[in-house]
Amino acid sequence: MLMKHSSPYRSQHTPFYILELSGNSRQRGFQHGHTLKEPIQRAMDFYRGFFAKYMGLTFQELRRRAARFIEPTARMSALLMSEYEGIADGSGQTLEDIFALSGRYEITYETTRLGECSNAFVGPHQSLSGHALLGQNWDWRPEVLDFRAVLIARCDDVPDYLMVTECGQPGKYGFNEFGLGVIETGLCCTKQTSIGENLFVAVTREMLAHSTFGDARNVIYQHPPEATISFILADSQGHAINYETVPDGILERELQPTDIYWHTNHCLQGNEPCTFEDSFIRGRRWIELTASPGLVSRQTVGAWLSDSYNGYNAICKAPNPALAETTTWLQTLCSIIMDLNERTMWVTDGLSSEMPFQSISLIR
Repeated sequence: MLMKHSSPYRSQHTPFYILELSGNSRQRGFQHGHTLKEPIQRAMDFYRGFFAKYMGLTFQELRRRAARFIEPTARMSALLMSEYEGIADGSGQTLEDIFALSGRYEITYETTRLGECSNAFVGPHQSLSGHALLGQNWDWRPEVLDFRAVLIARCDDVPDYLMVTECGQPGKYGFNEFGLGVIETGLCCTKQTSIGENLFVAVTREMLAHSTFGDARNVIYQHPPEATISFILADSQGHAINYETVPDGILERELQPTDIYWHTNHCLQGNEPCTFEDSFIRGRRWIELTASPGLVSRQTVGAWLSDSYNGYNAICKAPNPALAETTTWLQTLCSIIMDLNERTMWVTDGLSSEMPFQSISLIR
C-alpha cells in the first residue's frame, strides 16, 4: 500500500512516500521498485546529473563505481541481495544503478567531503517515559525532498522493520520489531574511507536483520563499512553503543541507560581531525541543549532536532540559496524521533523548525 504524507509544502516538493511491504526479501524488493518506479527514476536522473556536474562521472563510470559494492553485499546477506535484485526488477533499473543510489554517499566522498546530519540517544533512565529514544536529523541535498520514503515492512524472512530512506534504497534510519534501532552521521577524517568494503546502508539493514542487541552489535566487525561513519545502535532495554568507523579501525563507546548522547560529523572518541567548522558549531549547540535538562520527553527531543539557532550552521539546517550551485548546498530533509519501546516513529516532512511531527507505528 502506498500513501503520501500530506504537506502544506506540496507545491515546493513531493511529500514523503509511505510504503507498506510484505512477503520475502525478493517480493518486498519488487514491491518497492514497482510501486516507487517513478520517484526512483527521478532519483536516478538527479544523481546522474549530480555526479556528472560535480565529479565528471559518466553513466558508465558511475555504474562501475557502484558495482564494487555488489559482491560484498551478497557475501554479507543473500536476503538483502535478493531485495536489491527485486528493487532493480520492479523499477526497471539495472542492478548497478540501484547500487549507485545506495552508494551515493560513498561515491560522493571519493572526492568531496560534506558535513551532514545530527543525532541523539536518550537512555531510558533519562527519559520521561522510561523508554529508549533516538533522534535523527537527515541532512542532504534539497533535491532529494522529491524522492524520500518511509518503508513499513512485514517480513517472512527477516524481522519486520520501519525505516526512512531514499526511494530505491532498502533503508537508512529506523528500527525493527525487536526494538533494535540504528541512526548515523557522516564523519570527517584524515582519509576518505575506513577499513571495510560495505555500503553503510547495507550495514544498517543487516543490523536490523537480528533479534538481539548482542548479535546486531557484531555486524559492524563482521562487515565493516567503507565510509567513515558514526553509528548509534540501541535497543528498547537501554543497551546502546556508538561506533565510529575511521581509517585506522572501529572505535566504540558503550552508552548507558543514564546517558544523553549526541553526534555530529567530528569524532568524539578518536583523534581524527575534522575540517567541518559547521560540525563543531552544531556540537556546541548540542552541549547547550542537553546540559542538565531533567527527564527528557519525546517533545524535548523534537525541540532539539528543530533548533534553528546559528542559521545555516543550525542543528535544523534551512537551505541557503547562495550555495545552490555548489556541492555544499544542504538542508534538513526531515527529523526523526524513535521510541524503541513503543515501536513508533515520529517524522517531519521537511524542516522540523517549520513542519509538525507525525507518527507512524510498526505495531498494527
